[in-house]
Amino acid sequence: MIVNIILCLILAGSNQLYKTGEDGAVLFIGNIPGTCENILTPPQQMPGWPCYMGVHPNYKPSGVNLADINNDGDLEIIAGSTNNLVYIWDYQGNNMPGWPVTLPAPVQAKTAIGDVDNNGDIEIVVAARNGYVNIYNDDGTAFPNWPQNANGVLGLISPTLFDLNGDGDLEIIMVQMQSGQPGHVYVWHPDGQVYSGWPQNTDYLGVATASVADIDNDSLFEIVALSYRSVYVWDQNGNTKTGWPKLNVASGMSYAQPVLADLDEDNDLEILHSYYLSNQDYVGIYHHDGANFSGWPQTYPGPQTYTTPVTADIDMDDDLEIFGGGHVFGGNDFSVRHHTGTQVAGWPVQVGMLECSPIVFDVDDDGQREILVANNSTPGSFYAFEGNGTYVTDWPTPTTAAALVNSAAVGDVDGDGDIEIALVVMDGTVNLWTLDSVAYRGYLVDWKTFFHDDWNTGWFHPAAPQNLSAENSPWWIRLQWDANTESDIAGYNIYRCDSSGGPYTKINDTLVTGLNYYDTPDSETVYYYYCITAQTRGFAESRLSNEVSGYIGISENDNNYTGRTNIKPNPFFDQISFVTGKGMPLMVTIFDITGSRIYESTGTGELIWRPGSSIPAGVYLVEIKAADNLQRYSIIKLK
Repeated sequence: MIVNIILCLILAGSNQLYKTGEDGAVLFIGNIPGTCENILTPPQQMPGWPCYMGVHPNYKPSGVNLADINNDGDLEIIAGSTNNLVYIWDYQGNNMPGWPVTLPAPVQAKTAIGDVDNNGDIEIVVAARNGYVNIYNDDGTAFPNWPQNANGVLGLISPTLFDLNGDGDLEIIMVQMQSGQPGHVYVWHPDGQVYSGWPQNTDYLGVATASVADIDNDSLFEIVALSYRSVYVWDQNGNTKTGWPKLNVASGMSYAQPVLADLDEDNDLEILHSYYLSNQDYVGIYHHDGANFSGWPQTYPGPQTYTTPVTADIDMDDDLEIFGGGHVFGGNDFSVRHHTGTQVAGWPVQVGMLECSPIVFDVDDDGQREILVANNSTPGSFYAFEGNGTYVTDWPTPTTAAALVNSAAVGDVDGDGDIEIALVVMDGTVNLWTLDSVAYRGYLVDWKTFFHDDWNTGWFHPAAPQNLSAENSPWWIRLQWDANTESDIAGYNIYRCDSSGGPYTKINDTLVTGLNYYDTPDSETVYYYYCITAQTRGFAESRLSNEVSGYIGISENDNNYTGRTNIKPNPFFDQISFVTGKGMPLMVTIFDITGSRIYESTGTGELIWRPGSSIPAGVYLVEIKAADNLQRYSIIKLK
């Protein structure tokens, strides 16, 4: 026992602890207090990983993207470096053609990824500390009319992308920080022209990545931004919204993007943000009109919070929980609260100085979402927690350095169906872990990356599609659904399972852009169960829709299905019998391959079709209707 205690203290004492200053510079603050963590077998790095970037002595990188920039079906790994480079690697760790590209200043913030000019190709938007916003094509060449000057420091603030005017192109939104000066929020069109009504000013330096959504359902999008002290909301044309700004809310709101989410399910969005006052940390929540949300703000351990208040559902009740963090070490610094403000059972937990923001998804294939977040020690730890605050098996996993103001990203980078997780840490190590035995299920990913999505919107969306239905036929199962109301929907994913409740497997290779899908599974007389999800142009996926079932063919006679009409064809050389249980009336119609009706009969008990010599060999389609309106279909081949 004595030996074990001494060993824990020695290991813990070797961990150096870091914090981020107000200008984004990294400060060493000492060694982590004595703790003993149960680190089990960690996830494995993908072949060719980790990769490495050079770093500035004072400014460290944050954020990583996983995106298919060249439309090959695999995800590339994109990260900016504070040695003035932006890297893109394939999943094997090879530099993509044309990358890295060199900038005239450090890149400290996560890039934004999207099809800026709506031509089918992906662009990479990069903010550099010298105040310029850059755009690059997927091959590393410069995008026309860029960079543009934001006239200030762009440190830990990322660009945000959104189609504000509905023309298909993406506007670029950038918050600017200038020490001791008012901040500015810029909006540009893709051609570099300033969007009408912008820029707008804040009362003091801008500190956080902007968020964007239609928060009040007025058909105009709102831009939400933070100064060091205040919260601002403008519509897309630069008009200040009623009830805003909220001035002098805080003595500091460093770097933590405001989050937009519908917490009370009234179809309006709430605004969540982190701040601190007098060495006490807070998360505040407002309705879209600036009124305080009931039960909030809530306190967190101080003195300076940098953690984005991520929203997700970890108890599978369809309500959102709020994930926040304090900035202390040596105590329970990471909290999860219900939207009412009460703590979720099992929380808070100790991470050990928290500036990183969590991501939330199913990391262990148990059908539940878990919470992943990294701490600020060097060497450090990357944690995965169950919804009750306990460690996920085989977690935490070690990191070479502190995470700082940052977040991981999750996806299936190599298209093999399992999970990969990327995380950049302050020494420039770019990790790409794989969980070979764990399926990646996009419908269980509530928060997949820093700032929620690859456009960095901070908006928890899309909603699950509504009113999915299934229509059966002899040839296919046809799915139909209602269109999502969000303007940035790229398409839909189709999930299927052979038992109700999942887990489901995605069956579409490319996004479905319409509102129906024809599935042709291999087996007849088998029920299939379907759900669908919506996906945004910023590569965020919704939760599952309602479940429906469908089948091709005639149901086999099964006495276990009490009350169901059971119909079974019995083929013979010269006749085919159709039987319904319990003497129910039955109507049988047979069509040839052209759709022409060649036989129709109604009766009870057993109906017999004798094709005779006048019916040629071939494939015939059978429609069977029973008295309870239950329909069955089958395909019969005559030789």
